[in-house]
Parts: sequence; C-alpha cells; structure tokens
Amino acid sequence: MLGEVYGFRLFKTIERMGETGELKSRLGWKRRLSHTWTLSAGLLLIMVIAGCQSTEVDSQQESVTVETQQAEIGDLTGERIVNATTQSLTEVSLTPELTADVTEVLVEEGEQVEQGQVLARLDDSSLRNTLEQERAALRAAQSNVAVSEAGERGAAASVEQQQAQLENADHSIRQAQEQLNRAQIDLEQARANRGDEIENAEQALQTAERNLQTAQNERDRSQQLYDEGLISEQELENAENAVEDARDSVTEAENSLEQTKQEYNIEQLQSQVETARSNLQQARDSKKEIRAGIESSNASVDEAQGNTENAQASVEQQRQAVQQAEDNLQDAVVTAPSSGRVLTVAVNPGEYYSQQDAMITIGEMNTLNATAAVTEEQLSSFEEGTEMDVRFPSIEQTRTGTVTYIADSSNDNGLFNVEVQVENPNGELRSGIYAEILLYETYVSDGLLVPTSSVIDVDGESSVFIREENQARLVPVEVVREESDLTAIEADIEAGTPVITRGQYFLEDGASVQSPQEAEESSQNSSGDSGSSEEGDAGGTGEENTESNEENEESDADSSSEEAASVAPRNGGMTS
Repeated sequence: MLGEVYGFRLFKTIERMGETGELKSRLGWKRRLSHTWTLSAGLLLIMVIAGCQSTEVDSQQESVTVETQQAEIGDLTGERIVNATTQSLTEVSLTPELTADVTEVLVEEGEQVEQGQVLARLDDSSLRNTLEQERAALRAAQSNVAVSEAGERGAAASVEQQQAQLENADHSIRQAQEQLNRAQIDLEQARANRGDEIENAEQALQTAERNLQTAQNERDRSQQLYDEGLISEQELENAENAVEDARDSVTEAENSLEQTKQEYNIEQLQSQVETARSNLQQARDSKKEIRAGIESSNASVDEAQGNTENAQASVEQQRQAVQQAEDNLQDAVVTAPSSGRVLTVAVNPGEYYSQQDAMITIGEMNTLNATAAVTEEQLSSFEEGTEMDVRFPSIEQTRTGTVTYIADSSNDNGLFNVEVQVENPNGELRSGIYAEILLYETYVSDGLLVPTSSVIDVDGESSVFIREENQARLVPVEVVREESDLTAIEADIEAGTPVITRGQYFLEDGASVQSPQEAEESSQNSSGDSGSSEEGDAGGTGEENTESNEENEESDADSSSEEAASVAPRNGGMTS
C-alpha cells in the first residue's frame, strides 16, 4: 500500500513537471512531450511501485485538462500594409526676390495663418527711393515719345506738302490750304497735349508737396520723441533725411513742370501755319526747291521715325523698371498666398536675407495626402473615389481616407504612385510622417475555420484534437490558409465540433480529457479522501501538497503562452 501511495505521488509530480515545462527543461526536452515521455513516465512509475514491493497497481488513467473552441464556417480575411508618407496638399515656399535686412518676423512655426496675412517685412527704404526715381524716368521717357511723334508728324507733313507741290503746281493753292489746315490741327493737338502734361506735372508737384509736409510732421514728432529719450539719434537723423528727400522730390516736380511747359513749342507750330500760307504764294516759283526739300524731308522722316522708336523703347524699358521697383517694394512685405500652417521660418529680425533659402514655408494641413508607391498587383485594390483605411502609428489612430489619385504609368522603379486624402481637422497629423494604407483581403470564403493554436504537427502531418464526449480524437487536416488567429482547413470535421486549443500537446489519440471546470470539481471531491487516507503516514505531506497546488495553479496560468510559443508555421501559412 505504501508503494502505491508513493507511486501515485511520483506520477502526479511527473505530470505537474510536464505541464509546467520543468520536466522538459531538466531533461533537455523542447516544447512538446512525445509518446516517449508517456512511456518513460509509465516505466518509471512501475519501477517505483516495484521497488516499494507493492502488489497493487492503480490502472485508472487521470484525465488531461483541456480547453476547446468550436470549429466554424466563415471567411478567412486579413490585411496587407502599404507603406506611405503624409504630404500637405499644397506647400508654398516664400522666397522674396530681393536681398535686404529683415525688420520683422510676425509668425512662428506651427502657427495657423490666413490668406493675405503679413508674415514678415524687409527694409524697404532704398526700394521706395528707387521706385520714385524710376517713375520720374518713365515720365521723362513718355515726354520724349510725344516730342518725337510730333517731329515725325511734322516731317511727314512736310514731305506730303512738297510732293503735292511737285506733282501739281497748278493745285498748289489747294495743297497749301490743306497744309495750312493740317498745321492748324497739329497746333490744336499740341495745345491739348500740353495742357494734359502740365496738369500731370502739377499733380505730381502737389503730391511731392504733401509728402514733404508729411515728412516734416514725422520729423517734428521724431524730434519730440528724441527729446524725450524714446528714440535713438539715428532714427531722428532718418526722419530728417526723409524731409530732405521730400524737398528734393518737390524740386524735381517743379523742374518737371517747368520742363513740360517748355517742351511744347507752340510758336514753332504757329510758324508752320504761316509758312503754309507763304508757300501758297510761292508754289509756282519753288518747284526746284520742293525737289530738294523732298529729299531732305524724307531724311527727316526717317530720322523722326528712328527717334520715335527709340523713345518708345525707352518708355517700355522704364515701364518695366517701374514694375520691377513696385514688385520689389511688394516683396519687402511677405504675405501668405493662401491659408495654411507655417511649416518653417528660416530668418530672424535683424538678419540679412540673401535669397539662398526660402524665407517661410506654409502648407495646407486641414487635409493631407498619404502617398505611396504600389506594385501592379496592389494597384487593383485602388480606385479613385473609394474609401480606404489609413493607420498612423505615431498617434495610434486609423482614419478613413479617399483615393484621389492613381498614376497612369509606373515610375523608374516599376511602381505606381497613389494618393489617399485624409482629413486632419484637429491638426494632429504632420507632413512627412509614416502612414500605413490597409488593404483588406478575403483569402478563403465559406471555409472551415479553427483557431490557429489548435493545429499541431504530428509526425510531419498537420492535425487537430477534437473532443468527443470525454475523449480526445486526433484528426488529420489539410491547411488551406493560416493567419495569426484563425486557420482555414479541410478535414472530416463539422462546424460546431469542439476543437482542443489548450492542452493538446499532452494528448494521445483516445486520451481522457476534461474541462477546467470539471477538473476543479474533481479536485474538490478527491481532496478530502486523499487527506484522510495519508494523515498518519507522512507529517510533511501537507506542506508538499500545498506547494503542489500552488505549482499547478502557476502551470495553468503559464501553459497558454508556452503552447502558443511551440506552434511552428505550417506549409502554406502566411501572416500579414
């Protein structure tokens, strides 16, 4: 009887060590117990019983505690990840086309700005002076054009007059009258143009005088601020220089007005009228002179046309110079071309901006593109206008986006560029972060599915244990597709069959099995009997039993993770 007791205890110890992995580690076994373990354990038990001279053998086999999950019919699905990078829909680099000192930077990186908002300013004092100079030069060039055109018209009229006199001296009176009329028209036009130019010059003078008054007021205010110690001497000097510049502008406007008054020589045109009248009387005696005059007049026409063309070219050149000066002045104030977020600011107040890099970069961040390059096989999963899930590991979120672009041709690497537009209303996402476009696929439709952990390898063949009543039956299976949680199989199993998912590595075909609940009830029923039968034989057995129970509890808690680690991938298996 003593041998039977110790034999039973040794069997329970061996079983507990096998469940917790302790026996495997001590004997150098890996992951699974084989049929040899069962045989060795049995032989060892018999030897212990024989050594204790016991004549009775307990032939009852204890049930293995297992957990099950029902097989089911369904679709085996999975996801594939397409690596992507976020990009702002629009990204604008602001690079003013001038070099100057930075006077103000009014925004910071990450700040939201609106269209037209002033972002920075450059020193524009020299630009304003340049603009005034270019405008004055344009006015002078336009005046030269008017003079040249008037000369050209006069030369052409003289040629026509002389030709008419030469062709028909008899009609000289009529021709002279026409010349007189033409000369009078020229005179009236000159008088009309002269009035417009003088008016423009007078308006420019008035503007210069107002600017002078403004500069003087600013100089007086600066003097007061300087006296109060609120501004530097340099700032006061700048105000005084502005007054001097304004005075120069007034002087220049006055000179321009005087010059305009002198440019239109009304007396000369009146003289031409008188000449026409005189020519009317001298027509018959001036044929030879007319011939010589024609040649000279032709040369004058050519010269006048050349002067007009040069003057017009000068005007166009000055217009471009004025436009460039105005553009430069506008470039001194850096504004946002559209609403967006400030991505970079590359300058600070007081620095000299030299156009080497973009001063400020802004982008539209309310909506981002997740851009990726996909294979020809993956391309079929994309269709413009359809929704797709995009995962952002950096913020641990998955958002739904819309496919907005699919490239018509592949790039140099044979991949096709695609874009999925994702809303970013709260600005949590940034441009340039990693994203994952998720492609959902159905690998098996209406297949027989079992937990992946239930599929084991027995002698090189994929199999599962199913529970029939209180016994485990080994069923060979053919793996169709394996995923991390479920595996599609073909086997002689119906949907709803309990498939053993825990404890299967300690089973043989036909082994007795029980659920964790049944095992707990059995343990509670037998604990009283075993305690009373051994009460007088071993004083230390109570402590040993307590340790055994604790070890069994630890074994149950850890066996799930140990069994999962022992699962090897089968042929045909694939993980996302």
